[in-house]
Amino acid sequence: MQRRHLLTAAALGAASMAAPSAWAQSASYPNRPIKIIVPFPAGISPDVIARLVGDKLSQAMGQPVVIDNRPGAGGMIGSEAASNAAADGYNLFYSVKAVHAIAPNVYQKAQFNPVRDFKAVSQLLLVPHVLTASPNTPYNNMKDLVDFAKRNPGKIDYASLGIGSQPHVAMEAWAQRLGIKLNHVPYKTNPSPDVMSGVVSLSIEASTTAIPLIKGGKVKGLAISGAERIASLPDVPTMTEFGATLDVNGQIGSSWHGIFTPKGTPDDIIAKLNTEIVKIVKMPEIQSRMRDLGLTPTGTSAEALTTVAASDYAFWAKIVKDFDIKVD
Repeated sequence: MQRRHLLTAAALGAASMAAPSAWAQSASYPNRPIKIIVPFPAGISPDVIARLVGDKLSQAMGQPVVIDNRPGAGGMIGSEAASNAAADGYNLFYSVKAVHAIAPNVYQKAQFNPVRDFKAVSQLLLVPHVLTASPNTPYNNMKDLVDFAKRNPGKIDYASLGIGSQPHVAMEAWAQRLGIKLNHVPYKTNPSPDVMSGVVSLSIEASTTAIPLIKGGKVKGLAISGAERIASLPDVPTMTEFGATLDVNGQIGSSWHGIFTPKGTPDDIIAKLNTEIVKIVKMPEIQSRMRDLGLTPTGTSAEALTTVAASDYAFWAKIVKDFDIKVD
């Protein structure tokens, strides 16, 4: 009995010593550079926004914020690196819907589960995608495209960023709902040059890259994902204007960007990061920059992003299974 009391007292003593230590670590956060893992190459939309937000976060936190680009395998390389990083608040993960909800369902050997292995910090923005066409195609809108495709089944090629990418899966879902047959041409690099030249007829582009291409006459804009037209492309209708069930609330064609941390990151650090990141997203200069790129700034609670990420993961799991899209 005496030995049991001694063991209990020792355990309580250890716990009382550990708690202040953990609290002190969080209270002093951050006291060294913060890293944001971005699962894309430099220069494309997620990287651009990550650097924009990272610069402001560095100013707010008083520490350098380093962008660590880990592209490849549909975002899986960066995702796995982030999921295995130390859960101390110094390793953040910049994720998007395709990386968080689609790729883990497509890649059969995924070493992580996004719902289980990450904690949400804040959603930054919503990004619509635009269905674009080569300038020399005989269709200028969705009606023209569908009519042509039905008269010429299997004769329209579309480009994507690879098997299981959002442009691939979204186009397959839209084609099924429209009752048309399209040919998928997966690319390992940006397919835009081949769409502009007419090598392939269609592609789905994020608004950030689609806007300058359409305004410059290099591609046609046939339709935009989501519920509303965007100010930068007022003459391009939404997908739901053509078919009410094609893209309800942008669940198929639109995306989101958000910040996550590895599971186990202390809640008070998550709260501190959320507070500062939401402030950044609400800055007029950040709002203006995002809207110029066709993006909708959000800046949500951690709980809101947790809910969205889990819902999208389940939604895309069903679509990926229905189309039997997988990478071994």
